[in-house]
Amino acid sequence: MSRPNTSWPTPPESLPPMIRHAFLFVGTFAAGALIALIVRAARHEPHAEPAGDSARREYAPMVANTLAPLAPAAAEGHSGHGTAADAADSGKLVNTVCAICGMDVDPAMPTEKYQGRTIGFGCKMCPPKFRADPDYYGPFYLRNEVIKRG
Repeated sequence: MSRPNTSWPTPPESLPPMIRHAFLFVGTFAAGALIALIVRAARHEPHAEPAGDSARREYAPMVANTLAPLAPAAAEGHSGHGTAADAADSGKLVNTVCAICGMDVDPAMPTEKYQGRTIGFGCKMCPPKFRADPDYYGPFYLRNEVIKRG
């Protein structure tokens, strides 16, 4: 049997081994990258909590310095809840958010007095800043709001 004479392109087996290996490598790499991209896109959860150490999430407000919600003001009909004056007498903290760093107040941190009221801090870097200029930082602590940087 004789082979018919056709004008087909040469089959890949007739390519030199180096070129065949290069095509095989590039094709395999591209297929793997495409599969990895599809799997990653399918597993992506854009609104999920970041995985990992929970302690890192505690520092996120300090980095982002987002504004914390203000403490609710004493409204009519809420007279039994206590006021800032009650907190001053009892030595209780008047703030729940550190005005300088934006973190929640850490009860283990040292406190300072401002206008007879006890101020709490979010990290060890804040008390020295407060002591340097209490008249600037104090009102923010009394209003329980974070200083806007900008």
